[in-house]
Amino acid sequence: MKKSFLLLILLIFMLLHPAITVTGASNGLLLWYSSVVPALFPFMVLSSLIVASGSLSVLMAPVQLVLGPLLGLSAEGCYTLLSGLVCGFPMGAKTCADFFSRGQISLKEGKFLMAVCNHASPMFLLGYVYPLFHGNLPLWKLLAAVYGPALLLALPARLLYRNGAPAGRKPKIQEISKPKKIPESRKIPESRKIPEPRKISEPNFPSPAKSNPGNLSADEVILSSVEVLCRIGGLLILFSIAVEFLRGARQLPAGLRLFLMGAMEMTTGIRELAAALSYPYSAAAACASLTFGGLSGIFQTKAALGALAQKKKAGLSIRQYCAWKLLYACLTAAILLTLEA
Repeated sequence: MKKSFLLLILLIFMLLHPAITVTGASNGLLLWYSSVVPALFPFMVLSSLIVASGSLSVLMAPVQLVLGPLLGLSAEGCYTLLSGLVCGFPMGAKTCADFFSRGQISLKEGKFLMAVCNHASPMFLLGYVYPLFHGNLPLWKLLAAVYGPALLLALPARLLYRNGAPAGRKPKIQEISKPKKIPESRKIPESRKIPEPRKISEPNFPSPAKSNPGNLSADEVILSSVEVLCRIGGLLILFSIAVEFLRGARQLPAGLRLFLMGAMEMTTGIRELAAALSYPYSAAAACASLTFGGLSGIFQTKAALGALAQKKKAGLSIRQYCAWKLLYACLTAAILLTLEA
């Protein structure tokens, strides 16, 4: 009921302000077409094809030698962590959801990866964020503030979710006691035994959760990637319209308007915060908005998780993800202000 009421209010605003709606939708569509699709689509397709090739364990063997004992990650977990760091969000969440739905990573490992693998890509930092500060912010401080919290929180997250067993130990297998012999006097005679019902053969449908990724064709991989990108594009357009409304809401205090824009949509919010605040507070606020990802980024992550985010007992909770992102944002601002002190 509340969701329907909010959607009705948004629809009324859009009808009363068609010019702002068109401008916001155009900005969101341009951002999706020019930045999101080129950055994510090739990586989504190639990542899925690499997984389908069956050579992931061989490719990740050197990385697993380091991250396996340290973070308790499998080959699939190492690949998820690297894809989230290199390709940017929501690529990390998408890869994690794919592996978890196929049963290739455990629930504990999936929760741990959702806490540490979804970040802004280095290309976005170097191409968009870094030039906004006109050389005032050293690159090493930017990288330390954005990726430092992931290093600081990786081990606490592993302890929280108890991901992985210590190296060299194998999980204990509970011994099954042998069935006791039944005395001859208590055995049922063959003549009194009830015959077993005849088994009816059933079609063997493969389970989607345990499906073999090697069976995926290139067409299926492309269609799956396009579906996720279309969801992300729709969310970008809606949140860009909301940001455009906030930009025109001059009756709101300037500080509140900047905070809402930074919390609503990351890309626009970073630019507005960097232009409105003085350094180093502009850098701290912009980087905090970057690591949080904005509501748009959270809903994009939810779209990447797909059905796993809709089921309460699926394990990959979007609420836990939001809590981690808030913690990342606070640590990012604190690290940057400490380095600039």
